Amino acid sequence: MKPMPQTVPSDLQPYFDKGIQAYTQGSYEYAVDLLTFVIQQAPDATEARRFLRLAIQKHFAQHPPSLTTHMGLAAATFPVRLWAMVLELQGRSRQAARLYEWLLRLIPRSRALLMRLAGVLTRAGLDDAALQTYEELLTVDPNHLSALRKLARLAMKRGNDSQARQCFERVIHLHPGDAEAQQGLRNLDALGTIKKGFTA
Repeated sequence: MKPMPQTVPSDLQPYFDKGIQAYTQGSYEYAVDLLTFVIQQAPDATEARRFLRLAIQKHFAQHPPSLTTHMGLAAATFPVRLWAMVLELQGRSRQAARLYEWLLRLIPRSRALLMRLAGVLTRAGLDDAALQTYEELLTVDPNHLSALRKLARLAMKRGNDSQARQCFERVIHLHPGDAEAQQGLRNLDALGTIKKGFTA
């Protein structure tokens, strides 16, 4: 059974509502501020996280940085990336996730940052948020093999067999003979047979 998305806690609902209103009115920077606050208080509020990522992407599209600015950001944020990785190694996944999310406000299309964020969200037990992050990465790079593999495994864990199958099939299309993807498809076929047996 596919888990239901986590709702926004009632005490944070006004901030969420204002964030959505700002998003729909095109005030993306204000929406990002409000929704970031919600996520910091309730990391598993998946709808807030989804709209936060959308608002960041929209704001980035409206104000894309120049190449010089982009290179400057990469250099300036290196110490923050390093500290986030240290937090990962210490097992402080939620703290690391906050730093990666802050970095993604500055560099929202970074494949490396999205991969690291998805990884720490998974280790923090925030599977739905991790799944959304892998999906976002695949909108940036549809052929990202590591993201496809990890999303497939996560989708299987969450009972979303069709999404897992699509990911494994995409991996095989990009990398014919991939042993992990082939085994994943065999596992899905076996699970499908078992499920049919229960419903027969």
